[in-house]
Amino acid sequence: MAGAGGVVIVGAGQAGHQVAESLRREGHAGPIALIGAEPYAPYQRPPLSKAYLLGETDRARLRFRADGYHAEHAIDLQTDREAVAIDRAARTVALADGARLAYDWLVLATGARPRRLRVPGADLAGVRYLRTLDDADRIGALLDDARRVAVIGAGFIGLEFAAVARGRGKAVTVLEAAPRAMERAVAEEVSAFFARAKSGR
Repeated sequence: MAGAGGVVIVGAGQAGHQVAESLRREGHAGPIALIGAEPYAPYQRPPLSKAYLLGETDRARLRFRADGYHAEHAIDLQTDREAVAIDRAARTVALADGARLAYDWLVLATGARPRRLRVPGADLAGVRYLRTLDDADRIGALLDDARRVAVIGAGFIGLEFAAVARGRGKAVTVLEAAPRAMERAVAEEVSAFFARAKSGR
């Protein structure tokens, strides 16, 4: 892709940012637009579930690059803009504000979304999802007054957040649909090790 065609990257997380950075580093000379729905420059998400909530890192250190990086590398970073439709025949991306961006190459780097609860009470004020920086800020504020915390999902994110909540003196229950913790990410022996550590055995 090291040519002069225009590239639109939908998703300004780690993957989208890395694509834009790599294209420039490898000599792509054409326009690059990096579109993100959040109002922030690309930042790291993994620390949100633990280090950020513990105050071990802050917003500035979450960012992949300092202010000015994208402009210096001719990467058109557009934050707070949501892509809503793709016209493959016309090679355009429609944004929520009505604008359309033309592309020669299109990269979809939108990442995953938390699975929403579909049970009675799922819309109550204390039910939160953790994916974004704003999500982490809201959850951190709620933890101040919480006494009991239920975490749905025993993957890395869920367990890290559970550790944060327990460290702040909350009673924590972790619910997991799979037979063991972190089933999709680690071997059975690793799951068993963490289960023993949790129980103190």
